[in-house]
Amino acid sequence: MNFELLQLFLNIILVITALYLTLIAAFTFGLFNLKERFYSFNRKNIIKVSVLIAARNEQYNIEKLLQSLYNQSFPKELFEVIIVNDHSTDDTDKIINNFISNNKDINIQLLEADKVGKKHAISQALHTAVNELIIVTDADCILNSLWIENIVGFYQENNCKMILAPVLLSPAENLFEKMQVLEHLSLIGSTAGSASIGFPVMCNGANMAYERKAALEVEKYRKDFNIPSGDDMFLLEHFVKYYGHKNVKFLLSKSAVVKTKTCKTIKDFFRQRRRWVSKTKSYTSWKVIVTALIVLFFNLSIISLLVSAFFVPALWSIYVLLTLLKFLIDFPLLKNITNFMNQGRLLRWALSLEFLYPFYVVFTALSGTVFTKLKSENGKWNQSK
Repeated sequence: MNFELLQLFLNIILVITALYLTLIAAFTFGLFNLKERFYSFNRKNIIKVSVLIAARNEQYNIEKLLQSLYNQSFPKELFEVIIVNDHSTDDTDKIINNFISNNKDINIQLLEADKVGKKHAISQALHTAVNELIIVTDADCILNSLWIENIVGFYQENNCKMILAPVLLSPAENLFEKMQVLEHLSLIGSTAGSASIGFPVMCNGANMAYERKAALEVEKYRKDFNIPSGDDMFLLEHFVKYYGHKNVKFLLSKSAVVKTKTCKTIKDFFRQRRRWVSKTKSYTSWKVIVTALIVLFFNLSIISLLVSAFFVPALWSIYVLLTLLKFLIDFPLLKNITNFMNQGRLLRWALSLEFLYPFYVVFTALSGTVFTKLKSENGKWNQSK
C-alpha cells in the first residue's frame, strides 16, 4: 500500500469516525436529557385502551403475558385486549380460550388471522379495536403491573401521536445471553436518545403505543405489507412523515419496561437479526438510512483496519486505538441505559463486545441483504418478530 493510498484510506476512516462520534454523542445527549419518572393517569380524563397482540406458537409464553395483563393496575373496564392467532400449530389458542373462560372480568378477544404474518395480524387487530389509544406488545413478553397506567398517564401529559417505550431482554445468565442483552440495550438507548432530540430512527414493536385514528389514517398510505417484518419501523416512518417528529416521544420509566426472552441459540439470534436487516433496503426516511449507513461504515472501517494491519503492521496500533475510541464513544450511552434497566453488572463485558461488534454488524448487514428471503420451516416467510 503506497503512502498516498494509505493517507486517503486513513482520511476516509477519520471522516467516518467523526460522523459516528457526532451521531452517538447526539443520542447520548438526548438520553441524558430524558427524566425517568412514573406517570399516573388522570382519572378525570378517561382514556380507553386497546392492547394488540399477534401470537404464533406461543403456548409456553402466552399465559404469563395474559396473567400480567390481568394484573394491571389500570381499571379493567377501561381496556380491551385483542389477540390475533397467527396460524399457530400448537395449543396457543386453547390456552387463550381457557384463560378467557376462567377470567370473565377482563375483556379479551381472540381472533383467527385472515392473513399470514405479524404485520397483517396487528392490522387486523387495529381494525377490530374501538378505543382511543392502541398499545402493542408481543406474545412472549411480561409486563409490569403499572404498564398500561404509566403509558396512559404519559399520553395524557404529552398529547403525542406515538409513544416508544423500553424493552429488556432476559435472562442474561451465560455469556451469549449477556452479549445479546448488552447489544439490545445499546439499541434501546439509541431509540430513546434519538427520539429525545427529535430524530427518531428506531423503535421496538414489543412496547409501543399510538392513537388509533392516526394509525388507521397512515395505514392508507403504507406500501410495506408485502415486506416481512418491520411492522414497527415502517409505522414509525409513516408517523414521522405525516405527523412530525414532535409527535413521537419516548417514555423512560421503569414501570413501563417490557421483558422479553433472549435467543437461545446463535442460529436463532442471527436469523432474527438478518430478518431485521432485510427490511432496511425498503426504508424511505433519510434519517434512518443515514444512521444505518454511518454505523455500518464505521464498523466496516474497523474491520478494514484489522485486515490492512496484516499487510501494514503500523496499522495495528491504529486498529486498537479506534476500537478503544469506539468503546469510549459508546460507553456513556450504554452506562446510562444499563443503569436505568438495573443491568449495570453487564458493563464488565462491554469492552469485549466492542472487539466483536464490528464483525457482527457487518456480517448481519451483508447476510441480511443477500438472504432477504428467509423462510420458516413450512417454506413461508418467518414474520413472527
